[in-house]
Amino acid sequence: MKLKIIAALLLLVAANCAAMAQSATELRPSWAYLTPTPPKGANYFLSWGVGEGRDEQAATNAAWANALQRSLHELGVVGITQQDINAVASSGIDAVVKFNRMKRRVVSATEPIALASGKLKVYILIQVERNVNGIDDFYTLDTDKYRDKGFERRLADYNAQITGKYPFSARVFVPGWAQLHKGSKGKGIFFILAETVCVGGIVATESLRASYDSKASSSFDTNLKKKYNNRADNCANVRNGFIVGAAAIYVWNVIDGIAARGKKKPLMVGDAQLRLSPYATAQEGGLTLSLEF
Repeated sequence: MKLKIIAALLLLVAANCAAMAQSATELRPSWAYLTPTPPKGANYFLSWGVGEGRDEQAATNAAWANALQRSLHELGVVGITQQDINAVASSGIDAVVKFNRMKRRVVSATEPIALASGKLKVYILIQVERNVNGIDDFYTLDTDKYRDKGFERRLADYNAQITGKYPFSARVFVPGWAQLHKGSKGKGIFFILAETVCVGGIVATESLRASYDSKASSSFDTNLKKKYNNRADNCANVRNGFIVGAAAIYVWNVIDGIAARGKKKPLMVGDAQLRLSPYATAQEGGLTLSLEF
């Protein structure tokens, strides 16, 4: 009997730990953690949903189904069909679902999230009219404030790491930064060092040119003056070469930062699964921990 109690307790602990591990790695917008609450007395409410599919449309439809199920539960209506989902998709905000004709619209939706299985995941936040005979305050909701820009930046980086296709970023204008961000450390270091060498060469040769020019101006010896002028000209030529090199490397850096693919990362947020499994025998009990990729 004691072993059964211990096993039950371990099972509860494992479930809580697994949920915590999943929530720690799962990528989702802020409104999918805590559903936003409308102003007091508003004749609408908000409901979010999540769905997976082989393509974006399938994932969006699944997210709609999930959001509708939540919203209908809020209204006391249970059970929806694919026909109900299609009705919302084709008829828009005035679709009839389970004899409920009320306004519904998407307040916010995420870009598809790439999964290791090859599927896509989409989160959507919808607004639902609560009472068709109530006050008409449906469009007073400011949808812009529900855009989670921090999540969008994290998602863009996450998807880029999966696909290798990174969106345009101002990082391309800093030598090597875009390459390092994409995981191409070798190219990033090369651009940084190459641009540093060219800029250092420009400064050094210009300093020497100015020094020789000054010596030539202050010298009364014709041979020395000619010698200093020749050296100043040589330094100017080398300086100009460094300028051309720095410009060429900079342009190359920008083009590469925009066009080159980044490195893909094999471990993806939300795809690694931490499993805690309780076990109990006649002699002992405990937990087994496994991490699946």
